[in-house]
Amino acid sequence: MRAMTELDSSCDALNTRTHAERQGDHYLLNGTKLYITDAPVADVVLVFASHPGEPEQAGIAAFLVDKGTPGFTVSRNPEKMRPQTSPMCEVVLTDCLVPAGKRLGQEGVGMDIFNSSMELERGCILASALGAMRRQLETCVGYAQARKQFGQAIGKFQNVADRVADMYLRLEAARLLVYQAAWLSQQGKLTMAEAAAAKLFTSEAWVQSSLDSIQIHGGYGYTKEAGIERDLRDAIASTLHSGAAGIQRAAVSRMLGL
Repeated sequence: MRAMTELDSSCDALNTRTHAERQGDHYLLNGTKLYITDAPVADVVLVFASHPGEPEQAGIAAFLVDKGTPGFTVSRNPEKMRPQTSPMCEVVLTDCLVPAGKRLGQEGVGMDIFNSSMELERGCILASALGAMRRQLETCVGYAQARKQFGQAIGKFQNVADRVADMYLRLEAARLLVYQAAWLSQQGKLTMAEAAAAKLFTSEAWVQSSLDSIQIHGGYGYTKEAGIERDLRDAIASTLHSGAAGIQRAAVSRMLGL
């Protein structure tokens, strides 16, 4: 698991306060990482740390820290909306001695490693959301055909039909963006902007389609029995992890020269 986020450097990765000091054939790591996905069950955590006195980007390195290493502790596990199957915890490093051989690459290439991993992650992490959105669409179409009001299927009402059409359009647009990101990655041409576009659009499309699904199902859609609220909670989470929506928009705007 990757450990970058800190209290004062959630989006500002270059401002990481976790320090790595060289001591012979080892590095001494001190700092605290927050909201680290799957930290309680991971055997190895990829920790990013800065070297005191070095320039920001040039001073960041990446270390593979094994579970059980003295000074490495997984602590606070905050309860979150969703998904419950992926625990998220705090990682504390207190005089954690890590062999120099556990450093990935050379000193100063930590941000390059981080950015490279983020490109692929952002581009493809919501591929599973395409399946969820397709299921939502198929469920809503079936419900709109079966549910009757005023003597006809509710799908015959323009308001319902428009919502279903919008769900279809979002799904197809999101699919193309995610597939493009995957193809560009295979070609070695994926950039942060294209990955950000796929992640941003798909996450927000999923939220809106979940809201439309609730509206189509009416009062029943607001019950836990319907299962739609679970989709909505998952969708909201997708707008935050791997960089919040504002970060993705910034990446796209930089591509446009702003």
